[in-house]
Amino acid sequence: MSTSTEAYLAYLAAIRSLSPRTVEAYRDDLRLYEAACAAEGCCLESAGPADARAFVAGLVRAGYATSSINRALSAVKGYYRYLVRFGKVAANPAKDVESLPMARTLPDFMFEDEMKEFVESASGDGFAGARDRAIFETLYSTGCRVSELSGLALSDVDLASGRARVKGKGSKERTVFLSGKAVDAIRAWLPYRQARLASGSDAETLFLNAKSGPLSSRGIAYIVERRALASGRRKRLSPHGFRHSFATHLVGRGADIRTVQALLGHENISTTQIYTHVDMARLRAVYDGAHPHAEAKGGPATEGKTR
Repeated sequence: MSTSTEAYLAYLAAIRSLSPRTVEAYRDDLRLYEAACAAEGCCLESAGPADARAFVAGLVRAGYATSSINRALSAVKGYYRYLVRFGKVAANPAKDVESLPMARTLPDFMFEDEMKEFVESASGDGFAGARDRAIFETLYSTGCRVSELSGLALSDVDLASGRARVKGKGSKERTVFLSGKAVDAIRAWLPYRQARLASGSDAETLFLNAKSGPLSSRGIAYIVERRALASGRRKRLSPHGFRHSFATHLVGRGADIRTVQALLGHENISTTQIYTHVDMARLRAVYDGAHPHAEAKGGPATEGKTR
């Protein structure tokens, strides 16, 4: 890759504080763009709007997902903004290239009674039982991303006030709140955590793995998946499902969308607004399951009926 591209990626990591995972994704995207420009006989600094549009069209023809194409376009636009800012190019050739429209899908979530049943299913004495219950209560209580939970240090948690500080995307910190059940579950977990630390581990994170080290995001996901499988649930569940359920239940009980945005750490309100649609889907599901005439359209409940 070119020197300017490597400098841009270093800038994203050091100045913009993007995660290593995001920086690597941008590296892959820019590598694709660089190859596309080379195929057209130009370098990145001399590419024009037609080259940027051709790059997007090529990704579409190659069958890339819409989200992947838009991320690649975002990487290209950001790269040229960087070059313009530091006087490497005169203009951003991708500036007016529009992102592809995304099909909005409703995220997976659990109804309140489903969530209660699942969290309470994380029972059992000992290290794993106490830890898993505390993880589930904390995920549901705070709406944290799994990466935020895995990075949560004990020093970030104030059980007396029922608050915690988490570090989200772009290293932005925010305050989240712990319910009484979450506080109780964490208190029950702490003696097991302390016992593991006494064996020589110096991990600062709130949650530990079986080897007394920090519990990773993948480790948390595995715990959720394993518990979901053991419970016999047919509905797919991931740590992000707790976050979706958290937001859906808040909106369903009348929480202001701006408040939910702040609690989730969303930069744009448009990201949070999906939960207003989720709640309508929840209401429809409840209606269809409870109303005596709410059978499928054209089904037995509507046949032979007159108005």
